[in-house]
Amino acid sequence: MKVLLNNWKLAFKQKNFLLKVLITIPILTIVLICVTEFLTFNEYRAGNVINDFVLNLISPVNLKYTIFLLTYLIVIFGVFSIISKPKVVLITLHSYIIILILRMVTMYLFPLEPPKGIIPLHDIILESSFYSGRLNLKDLFFSGHIATVFLFYLVIDNKTIKIFFLILTFIVAICLLLQHIHYTIDIVFAPLFTLISYKFAKLINKY
Repeated sequence: MKVLLNNWKLAFKQKNFLLKVLITIPILTIVLICVTEFLTFNEYRAGNVINDFVLNLISPVNLKYTIFLLTYLIVIFGVFSIISKPKVVLITLHSYIIILILRMVTMYLFPLEPPKGIIPLHDIILESSFYSGRLNLKDLFFSGHIATVFLFYLVIDNKTIKIFFLILTFIVAICLLLQHIHYTIDIVFAPLFTLISYKFAKLINKY
């Protein structure tokens, strides 16, 4: 705890870091509000149905509690893994902002109907925030679950923990497909868009 506090004190003494934090917080807030409004819009418009050969081979399995617990335990562990490194936290936040923006763009350009046989994932945290109290089924391309887990894989520098997060990315991906929450394309493209977001965030933080 002492190391954590000292690292943040030293970081805030740097004018450039403090300025970035002061800019990042309102931008993140605005983007989160936009995401909430966009998801409402997206949920009530027509989309396309994909004939997913992978999902066609899998009978839907209800893993909603497993996915819910796994996702948030991963986020908590990920946050604790980077919280003592202010610059890494800032890069993570910038990456997340870009991911959110890219998700809105891709969902707008490629509207999708829920996969056949979907078992809805009840997430009380998302439903009480971004989903405006409703069950969202069209929050699809690309997967926010995979993007979040894979982002921690990218930002963490400890090799053992990195491998752990990479394995978790595969586990979450399999769970999402088993429950037919996402199309295969949603899963496959999520790491790519996350990597793009991370690279751009690192570029921003060079200056």
